[in-house]
Amino acid sequence: MIPILFIYYPKVNNKVNNINKYIHVYDVVKEAFITEKGYSNKLSKHISEEVFKKINIYNNYALNDPEYKKPFKVDFKLRENSQKKINNIVYVKMNYSVEIKDSQNKSIGGSWDVPITLTVKVTGDSWYIIEEEESA
Repeated sequence: MIPILFIYYPKVNNKVNNINKYIHVYDVVKEAFITEKGYSNKLSKHISEEVFKKINIYNNYALNDPEYKKPFKVDFKLRENSQKKINNIVYVKMNYSVEIKDSQNKSIGGSWDVPITLTVKVTGDSWYIIEEEESA
């Protein structure tokens, strides 16, 4: 009997979780949601300030309320579902969940499994998120 060792090398392509990817927005979107540092120079290269203000948790929850004690505990999950390209626009469908608690474990707020569509303008090798829409 001869032992056989199978080594699997996954095919490298632009498919992750069985979705075609035209652009890689995940890291920028996640940072825009959870950064405490505001709209940075780094973010401004890929996302409009208007979209940033809509999705950033520090703009959308009462984190400056003296009732809540810092530091905050943020449980954030982001999942990319699909990308659809029409001409130079890519529509990225994602879902996010967020739960925020203060240092005394008091719930500040949260949202669970919220669908979001980002409209991304592609120009050459660069891309820029120009719109955000949450399904009701």
